[in-house]
Amino acid sequence: MAFSAKTRTASIEKMKEKELDLLIIGGGITGVGTALDAATRGMNVGLIEMQDFAAGTSSRSTKLIHGGLRYLKQFEIKLVAEVGTERAVVYENAPHVTTPLRMMLPFYKGGTFNSFTTSIGLSVYDRLAGVKKAERRTMMRAKEAITKEPILAEEGLRGAGMYVEYRTDDARLTIEVAKTAADKGALLTNYVKAESFVYDDKKVVGLVATDLVTGEGMTIRAKKIVNATGPWVDTLREQDRSKVGKTIHLTKGVHLVLSKKTSSFKPSFIFRYSVSRRTDDVCDTKR
Repeated sequence: MAFSAKTRTASIEKMKEKELDLLIIGGGITGVGTALDAATRGMNVGLIEMQDFAAGTSSRSTKLIHGGLRYLKQFEIKLVAEVGTERAVVYENAPHVTTPLRMMLPFYKGGTFNSFTTSIGLSVYDRLAGVKKAERRTMMRAKEAITKEPILAEEGLRGAGMYVEYRTDDARLTIEVAKTAADKGALLTNYVKAESFVYDDKKVVGLVATDLVTGEGMTIRAKKIVNATGPWVDTLREQDRSKVGKTIHLTKGVHLVLSKKTSSFKPSFIFRYSVSRRTDDVCDTKR
């Protein structure tokens, strides 16, 4: 009963009663993760979400907890190691929503990669990302790759590397983290919208919010407030008149899923689209 619809009203009342150490706006994975971290450090934490938990970006991901293989090509060694370490933590703590998924990286004659560079790259990736020995990369010749994935074009195929990523239910993972945060003492509630900030000598000391279920207004006070609203982060910065310097550039990734009925597929290049929600135009296409 620490985190459910039945305790929603009680959580709201507790947030209104006394000043919180930390108030988080946004119930996605960043917000609930921050709540969990703060609660385990002994802080009095509250979190509000204007929709349902994980209703935004945290339910619209690639469904992969990837280890950052593409960053290896950019020599982001430290980043790959860090991402791999965090992924291992998720895998160990939430195995019921994290499943190993084998991925194939084929290479063709005249392509960017060959057997040697692919093998070395995936091997380095496995070690940096802390991949378990049983799940580390395997290399295949062209014939074996075709047997594994018949839709690959045979012409020019030199082989493939097989490595492991981890599939997850992103929204479910967010809920699991939220439940753990609540179990540690954090107060979390959905359908509460931040309307405006409360100031004391130009310092933010709380906010005025609306319970979207009852329509009632409320004031929640806190020593510190975290803006974890994802795509809406600049909207709150505008209300706070603190939107200076860096701003959010909204993008959307596009992933193509092909049916096995497709006669052949030669991944000689990959298009990555970045679509601006503001203009609805393709603003960045990379080959």
